[in-house]
Amino acid sequence: MPRRAKQFAYGLFYLIILGGLMTGIYFLFLKPAPSCFDNIQNEGEQGVDCGGPCAKSCLPSDIQQISPLGTVHVFTPAKGHATVLVQLENVNADLAAESFDYTITIYGADGSSTVATVNGTSFAYADETKYLVIPNESVSDTPSIADISIGNIQWLDAAKMGLVPQFAFTNITSVAGADGYATVSGNITDRDASSFSNVTIVAVFKDAAGAPIGASETELDSISPGVTQNFSISYPLLPNENISATEIKAYAERN
Repeated sequence: MPRRAKQFAYGLFYLIILGGLMTGIYFLFLKPAPSCFDNIQNEGEQGVDCGGPCAKSCLPSDIQQISPLGTVHVFTPAKGHATVLVQLENVNADLAAESFDYTITIYGADGSSTVATVNGTSFAYADETKYLVIPNESVSDTPSIADISIGNIQWLDAAKMGLVPQFAFTNITSVAGADGYATVSGNITDRDASSFSNVTIVAVFKDAAGAPIGASETELDSISPGVTQNFSISYPLLPNENISATEIKAYAERN
């Protein structure tokens, strides 16, 4: 074999050996471990970085977005202030929203000029309908209508977030006070197996026809299974109000 051919053959041989060593070193020591953030479907994932051991759910093609159910209500509890009430629904039976962002825009009397914008975050269990209340927001002019936009939804398998918490209301009383406020009060009991670090209690005040005419809320710092606590929610008393028809709901995110 010619000298140059031998040199080429030896060089190729050593390159193959070096390449094998480098490949072995990479797979043994340098290759990143499979994870839920490597853009590869591995380690039992149902999709790329979703499902299986990953917290992120693989989203079905027919997923339904969280959306308002009916009208976004705007109330004026006092001059220069507005309260917004919107009912949201997550119709997906197998997917919960661990969190989502929302923006509420409140418009003035002309229906087009913005008098306040409110940004926030919330959550929704699978197949849940819930009230969202923005109480007593300062506005630059008399409010008339509002809308809501929802985005950045962090979907989660329903089983991972759990079921809607179970609360019970008892000893509910509704009073039209001489101070010009309607007050609903009573007891709330945690009928769930879990403790909750924050519980929001919403009261929706209604007129004689059952239509919402006001809303407010209060929060409990914590509640444990089997424990009963008192609550009270007030709102300016309104003409034609049927205080006995006040609707009360409680919402809490599992820890």
